Amino acid sequence: MSVRRWGWLSAVALLGVVAGCTSGEQASLASAPPTPTTSAEESATESASPSITRKVPPEQQKRLADLPADQLCGLVEREELSALAFPVERGEFREIGFDPPVRGCTFQASSGGRSVLIGAQPEGFATLGREEVQLGSVRGTRTMRASDCTVFAGVAGATLQVSVTAGEASTAQCEKAELVAEYVLTAVVV
Repeated sequence: MSVRRWGWLSAVALLGVVAGCTSGEQASLASAPPTPTTSAEESATESASPSITRKVPPEQQKRLADLPADQLCGLVEREELSALAFPVERGEFREIGFDPPVRGCTFQASSGGRSVLIGAQPEGFATLGREEVQLGSVRGTRTMRASDCTVFAGVAGATLQVSVTAGEASTAQCEKAELVAEYVLTAVVV
């Protein structure tokens, strides 16, 4: 009887684990490192694994090398980016440097000191990262520094750069940068 009871309890425990994994929330909460949040909306967005996918027909894909800075912000919608990374404000475009200028769009977090940068580097910069990553059908590289994680991916005539900045970088920022990069890559000619 005791063995049968332990078997039943084990089955119930296993069922609870499987049910928790299918909802996505409990598994993510258990495996994610604790991060300070300031709003219920932010907590809910970050605890669920993003399941955003998109298919952009080839005739609608844009050449990253040809996009002006103000159009880089349109590669991802604010709501989509909030689901992939964390709640963000409207993107602000910028150009840095010269010959050629590095174009980018920065999305500041709705709260806290975090941000997401989507940028266009010159062709050939895809190998700037220290570690190789797979971004769907595209190979890229990533680099984690003290306060950010940056992913680079070679595309037609340019290099996509996605940087997620936080007070202290962790693998969570790299995972978010990879998700965003993979999502953006579907909208550009690779």
